[in-house]
Amino acid sequence: MRKLGRNPGNAAWPARRLAGFTLPEMMVASAIFSLTVVGFVCCQLFGMRQDQWVNSKIGASDLARLSFDDMANRVRAAKIWQVGNGNLASFTGLPLGTNQRGNALKVSMTTDTNQYYLYYFDTNACKLYRGHSGATTTNCIAQYLTNTMYFQAQNYHGDNQTDLTHKGVIDVVMQFCQYQYPITQVGPGCLYDYYKLEMRLTPHVPDGP
Repeated sequence: MRKLGRNPGNAAWPARRLAGFTLPEMMVASAIFSLTVVGFVCCQLFGMRQDQWVNSKIGASDLARLSFDDMANRVRAAKIWQVGNGNLASFTGLPLGTNQRGNALKVSMTTDTNQYYLYYFDTNACKLYRGHSGATTTNCIAQYLTNTMYFQAQNYHGDNQTDLTHKGVIDVVMQFCQYQYPITQVGPGCLYDYYKLEMRLTPHVPDGP
């Protein structure tokens, strides 16, 4: 009986079966493996960059949304508001007859002007803060802003106001100089040239001078 696995017509068959790869075969296999690894690494780096890009944009959008929502809710419910300059410790309202444009906005929920919220932009820290009357601390509600942020009183035509005889709207502009992390700075050669948000807020039930 002939045993299985034998090849009587080719005596070299068992030796070839036990032999390893030749040098050309090893080189081809190594090249294919290297190309595969490089491809996986490139895909990983591309995915990480896309994830960073999306996270930075989502982070900026969330930050802007939360900041604007906070201001919008209080401005729309305000009975009295005033544009000025300064911070929570020293706010100075703009006098009538001058362009109503400043780095701070004071809003009162009632006709009692001693109770108010103050939003002001710190040009040194590039941050937007919110404070409350009687409080000694403030909350940062937006950061990584440029020093061009301001509050501007306008009429319904969009013209800048010099008085508040007729209550109009409050134009707010935010420009982000970077998003969440230093590695996603905005500017030439980076992800975005700039990121600008602008909103016009109108108090629903204004009162007082």
